[in-house]
Amino acid sequence: MRTLTIADNWKDWKFGDTDAVMTFTALDDDKVPDFSNRTLTFKIASTLNNDLEHPKDFAATATGYIQDKNVILKTEDVKQLTPGNYIVELWAMSNDTQKDAVYPSKGFAQFTIEENSMKVSDVTNIPSMTINAFWNAVMQKVGTLTKGAKGDPGQTPKIVIGSVTKLSPDAQPSATLVPLQSDPNTYTLNLQLPQGVQGEQGLQGIPGVGSKGLDGNNGLTPTIDPKTKHWMIGGTDTGVIAEGQAGKDADPSKYVTIVSFNQLRQQVQDNATALDALQKSAVNKDLQTQIANLTSQVTDLTSQVKALQEAKPDTPKSDEPAKSDNKDDQPAKSDTPASSADSPSTPASSSTTTPDSTPASAAPATSASSANTSDTSASSAAQ
Repeated sequence: MRTLTIADNWKDWKFGDTDAVMTFTALDDDKVPDFSNRTLTFKIASTLNNDLEHPKDFAATATGYIQDKNVILKTEDVKQLTPGNYIVELWAMSNDTQKDAVYPSKGFAQFTIEENSMKVSDVTNIPSMTINAFWNAVMQKVGTLTKGAKGDPGQTPKIVIGSVTKLSPDAQPSATLVPLQSDPNTYTLNLQLPQGVQGEQGLQGIPGVGSKGLDGNNGLTPTIDPKTKHWMIGGTDTGVIAEGQAGKDADPSKYVTIVSFNQLRQQVQDNATALDALQKSAVNKDLQTQIANLTSQVTDLTSQVKALQEAKPDTPKSDEPAKSDNKDDQPAKSDTPASSADSPSTPASSSTTTPDSTPASAAPATSASSANTSDTSASSAAQ
């Protein structure tokens, strides 16, 4: 909330006293505001029957000056006011945003102009005794006056347009001239003008009338030329083929046949059977090594089968027989006796000696025999 109070020392002064200063204290929420970049203007109105809450007429404006964190009003700036009671506001306009802060937020500050001994306040009702006294005083002053030296020509003041504040329609217009601190001969003219009363709403205009536009021409329906298979628009050949082109034949080398797939699957099954038998008869480290080798082979073959299954098959239909690379159309025969693959545990079971008396060549022979058997089976399956 903004407050504005006037010091009691010059709250009252006499009409014609132009050498007095009224001191005002402006606060914003009990703090002294910063007026360094603001234009300060006092707005003064007279009161009716000393009723401070109901001003009678707007009387004058005057420039406010900053002094020791206070704002002062010089009586010489309001010398046109006649004796009576007056209320006053302080308007602080920002030079950047052109917005006003009004002090106080509620009510007014108040000062009084007293009548002087000459009682010259209303020229239409001056007593004759007062006129005679005034005339004698003037004549005494004239007798003491001497002609002074001719003064220098004065400077023509410069006036620049400042802010224009829009007031309510019932407000009184006002104007202020504020000297610039950088150039006292240049003044800023600030206007406070009431806006006009809003007029009555005008009559609604007649709706416009338009005519319907003409229908457009039918468009051309595209067709396909039966010979060239091109799109035709009217009689114009667009050169664009309306049918898709035949695709390229697939490369058979990138796919697996049913015969190769069945051979690989049979090879996996055979090795799995041999591995299972070998795992059941493992009694020493050599046999465990053979198991590990066979496990690795089975893993590799499983990966190959999985890769073939995931590849796009180029296989014959289910009702066509798979073609074989064998001239006699018979499965390839293995040169290795079946007993070698069927009895992977024979070397291990033929040894009846203890581990200390077992010959060193027994384990390698078994490993070699098993490896040969596995290689033979893989070769047979590949054929």
